[in-house]
Amino acid sequence: MPVYCDVSLPTPLDRPFTYLLPETLRHRAQSGCRILVPFGKRTLAGVILRTHDDPPETAARAVHREALRLLDEEPVLDESLLKLGNWISTYYCAPLGETLRAMTPLASDIRRGKVYSLTSSGHDAARQFHFDDAAPDPAGQLLRLLDARPLTGAYLARKVEKAASILRALEKKGLVESEDRTAERHHRPVAATEAPPSALAPARPPHALNAHQQEAFDAIRAALDAAVFKTFLLEGVTGSGKTEVYLNAIDAALARGKTALMLVPEIGLTPAVAAQFYQRFGERVAILHSAFHDTERAQQWRNIRSGAAGVVVATRSGVFAPLRNLGLIVVDEEHDQSYKQQETPRYHGRDVAVVRARDAGAVVVLGSATPSLESRYNAERGKYTRLELPERIERRPLPQVELIDMRQEFLETRKQATFSRALIEAVTARLENGEQTMLLMNRRGFSSFAACRACGHRIECANCSVTLTYHRRDRRMLCHYCNYAVRVPDRCPKCDSEFIQFLGTGSERVEEELHSAFPRARIARLDRDTVRGKRDYEVILSGFREGSFDILVGTQMIAKGHDIPNVTLVGVVNADIGLGLPDFRAAERTFQLLTQAAGRAGRGETPGIVLIQTINPDHYAIRCAAAQNYEMFYAKEIEFRRMMWYPPFGALASLVVRAAREEDALTRSGTLGRLLQPPPEGVKVLGPAPAAVARLKNEFRFQVLLKATSRARLGEILAEVRRFAVFERWPAASLLIDVDPMTLL
Repeated sequence: MPVYCDVSLPTPLDRPFTYLLPETLRHRAQSGCRILVPFGKRTLAGVILRTHDDPPETAARAVHREALRLLDEEPVLDESLLKLGNWISTYYCAPLGETLRAMTPLASDIRRGKVYSLTSSGHDAARQFHFDDAAPDPAGQLLRLLDARPLTGAYLARKVEKAASILRALEKKGLVESEDRTAERHHRPVAATEAPPSALAPARPPHALNAHQQEAFDAIRAALDAAVFKTFLLEGVTGSGKTEVYLNAIDAALARGKTALMLVPEIGLTPAVAAQFYQRFGERVAILHSAFHDTERAQQWRNIRSGAAGVVVATRSGVFAPLRNLGLIVVDEEHDQSYKQQETPRYHGRDVAVVRARDAGAVVVLGSATPSLESRYNAERGKYTRLELPERIERRPLPQVELIDMRQEFLETRKQATFSRALIEAVTARLENGEQTMLLMNRRGFSSFAACRACGHRIECANCSVTLTYHRRDRRMLCHYCNYAVRVPDRCPKCDSEFIQFLGTGSERVEEELHSAFPRARIARLDRDTVRGKRDYEVILSGFREGSFDILVGTQMIAKGHDIPNVTLVGVVNADIGLGLPDFRAAERTFQLLTQAAGRAGRGETPGIVLIQTINPDHYAIRCAAAQNYEMFYAKEIEFRRMMWYPPFGALASLVVRAAREEDALTRSGTLGRLLQPPPEGVKVLGPAPAAVARLKNEFRFQVLLKATSRARLGEILAEVRRFAVFERWPAASLLIDVDPMTLL
């Protein structure tokens, strides 16, 4: 029996650690099982990479301490998932231990006791304790801590005196709710998930496919019959019935004894998609997304691993679902940037899905009305097979789109108005006809920033080099990066002038102005400020779908995947948000958002209209979105990417050097810049230079961009950079590497 085990631990140190196996574990320990081990003064849960009889070779690797406890009797990560984890670790330059931790949502096995989280009322109360000048009492301290994330009672007891009694009082007031994690000790089979009652009533028979849907499905079915890896790009206009093609493809996979995975970009889309899947596949469906508590996620994960659930609907991290005999992966809205993880490991769920399917010999379907340039380019090169759904189901017309030049509107009205006359008239008509309206304003808060009209000073975050956003309901100025908050100033903190002006418009202000313009209208708002709990999104959206609201205003949350037949008007309050960002994807994101938002109109019997307000009516992203012409946009944008050597023509990586002291960040980034000079063959080096957000969460940041002719060459350079950082003994967190970044901010 093996005496030692190599364990991958969730630390920035990217190497395995060798532990002695106690005799009681030697016959049970296997690769892919989790194990508790001592690490310094801490106890960590890691994943066994291998068991062996080889004694540790060097002092650096030698850890003669014994492992403590085996957490699994069978591997939680099988050979294929361990292989996938190794690929992610290498490709995205992430420590293997942190990668494997992200792949196993079983934290409830390790953390025992109660976990506390805030209710919606609790979040409202907590906002008043985030001001930098506030010295909250113990109850306020607890609310402030829990506003960031759910925390264990043990952790809170260490942070706040008499936490247990205060928490009980807060629970009675309805500000805090708790979950008992001790029930996870003995696991039992569970139902696939909490399905809406309506979804579990009579199973829904398949809809008949139209000619275009049938052609797409036939191609996917043929690939399933061949049981070989193949990637399809299903490009269909909004409302063309892509979901029905997905459902038929999953049916075909199940009929062949295979399992299927469906990825969606947003948590909010999960309930709507899940309802359709329950109606079709019943209790064979499991749900995985981050809004579940640890216990819920663990239960779903075990249900999948046991084989009880053969169909998984999930957000990004669901790409690691332990499905056996995988036959099909569907990635809906494959262009969506929420598939990119913004923390280590910084993987892209869509690309990981393709790699996982390749290794499993499975079929991948990437679906979108506005495919990413990378995916469309792969289809042009023959790497993917392109399938088209060029028209809406039942041949319903696409909505009529009109651009409203807000420059001309100002010249004619001499008013700096949020809503144009045409938009006011269109909303009025919908209210009179009993139809519904969606208004997109892709910026949170009431006003974008506050400035002094006397000296020009702007109210900025103390931790980040950004201005604070005014949130009127919460009576505070808030940083959207680090949640730093201050009270709304009466006077300028620099010159003591009383002339403070609030500039810019956010979704909160749009909601207020709608109430003024349409006092009898029933209005709801959907953004990150109104959606705090896991049920809020569904409650607001279902209320709108059932006709409880006439107008829904919100950020990009409202633009994705919603099918509400009574919506006949979509208004874009400001189409220019995002166009001016220092990011090569700005035009692509603007085009995708406007096209997706426009697609919410006219999905029922009544044709829809879309009004897009802009001060850049001649920008190609806006004109192409108004024309609902992806081909025209792609032709324009791909030439820009080719000329500037941006993806898909070059492999890209962002290197950010960060430190609490500006001198340290500057020195290290300078050292890195010298390492990369002269530029390696086949690589362009931009920087180092201050990052677009030069200071973030109290860290100074300098950025280097690498453009390479090949991914292999880029990988070699990044490996060299990582070795250099280790040799120079940089702190592990001081170098942030983002491969295939979705944003350069």
